[in-house]
Amino acid sequence: MKQHGSRQWLGIVSYFVVALVCGPASAQGHPRSGTSDVPFDFYIAGNKMPAGQYTLDIVAPTYVTIRSKDGKLQQDLYFFQTASPGKNPESKLLFSLRDGTYYFSGISSWLGKSQLTSFTPHPGDQIKEVPLVPVEKDVAKPAGSL
Repeated sequence: MKQHGSRQWLGIVSYFVVALVCGPASAQGHPRSGTSDVPFDFYIAGNKMPAGQYTLDIVAPTYVTIRSKDGKLQQDLYFFQTASPGKNPESKLLFSLRDGTYYFSGISSWLGKSQLTSFTPHPGDQIKEVPLVPVEKDVAKPAGSL
């Protein structure tokens, strides 16, 4: 019975820590979406994705969706952070080249550097960086005053 209460307390504390950490990040006006032209076929968790333009949307700091330009392919991506953000970082998609095949392996952005949870790096992997261009969402602005 005591263990159930401890889990509930841990869940409440975790919620507030996430809200405290994520709240300021989302309030700073950083882009929550980006596009990238990937010039090669690649794999995500065993699923082949063809070369082309993709849109990434940040749902949460560790949860992103990737969608092909035509909307036919979409995948949920889960990450864990491997490095803190630097000053004015460029956003990039990270791919690992292994035995002539590219694998989506991570992302580098204003949130820091993160690794895809379904990817396991190998020592011989070569990293290919592809720019991720932030997409600013248009926010409706009020019309002139009356």
